[in-house]
Amino acid sequence: MFPIKKKMPLALIVALLSMCSVKVDAQDVVADTTMLPIIATIQAGNADSLALFFNQRVELSLPDFSAISSQNQAKMMLYTFFKSNKPTDFSLISQNQSNGGFFIVGTMSCADKWFRVSFLTKDHNSQQLIYQFSIE
Repeated sequence: MFPIKKKMPLALIVALLSMCSVKVDAQDVVADTTMLPIIATIQAGNADSLALFFNQRVELSLPDFSAISSQNQAKMMLYTFFKSNKPTDFSLISQNQSNGGFFIVGTMSCADKWFRVSFLTKDHNSQQLIYQFSIE
């Protein structure tokens, strides 16, 4: 027979960990460091820097705009959005890596509201470029 004393500490630890809620910083969770600059530009609300990561054509979806846009048009739309909704924080919710690209989902906090942000990157000449970007 297995002694119960050896199972109790592990069961207790698992139970205690499941009751704890821990806020994890995006930098601690991102598997590939190439996503960190993109996340930092979102958190800063910097449309100019974010647009540098866009493919020439990007599927952009904002609360009041949705289209396949040029890199410059997407930058202008994001500039307008960030002017009205200055981010204060970004929390990573999930990430998936497949075929050299990433799909990232997070929550962007602003002064009095929050938005769900998601984007899809693909490898293009050894650089991760954003092909889809959404703020809901």
